Amino acid sequence: MIRKAKRNHSLFPDSSLCKYFFNVAKENQADAEKFLEDYRKNTDKNLPIISKATLAEQYQSETMSTVITGMAVSVIIAFVGILNFINSMVTAIVSRKKEFAMIQSVGMTTKQLRKMLIFEGLDYAVLTLAASYLIGTLAVGIGVRVMVASSWSSTFQFTIMPLVLCTPVLLLFAVIVPCICFKNIEKASLVERLRAAE
Repeated sequence: MIRKAKRNHSLFPDSSLCKYFFNVAKENQADAEKFLEDYRKNTDKNLPIISKATLAEQYQSETMSTVITGMAVSVIIAFVGILNFINSMVTAIVSRKKEFAMIQSVGMTTKQLRKMLIFEGLDYAVLTLAASYLIGTLAVGIGVRVMVASSWSSTFQFTIMPLVLCTPVLLLFAVIVPCICFKNIEKASLVERLRAAE
């Protein structure tokens, strides 16, 4: 390979060698890389060397950076979505204090009311999850697949695992949030709540 470079240089003596590309058989790749590293170390310390291994490392680094960015954005969106879900439930419960006080005054027990709120929370969660599974599957399965198809360096693998992992978290919040809200509402007596409602 060095002989070939010298021959090309002898054909064009007035020009300097800027770049030199060469292929190496797979079994000789380690030897070639060692030779180039020794050459840079002992002969030309400023010689830039780009090998198949360095390109693979660079690509791996860029891929990892993209994955981390995507994961960070997904976690933030999931966090905002869960907070929005909790906020909607809390607002719905707190704004109905008068209604709860009235139905308790005509005989509904605390246990029945708590059960009703938990079922309402689960209804919200099931509707949210159904919409997320449907819209998410369509958006990722069609939209992302089309975007990735135009890129030669990307592959597409469809998975709903992140949504499956979020499902029990959302169902848990659908049970816990109504219980906590109702517990706070119940700190005031029924009479106080009816008077506050007036």
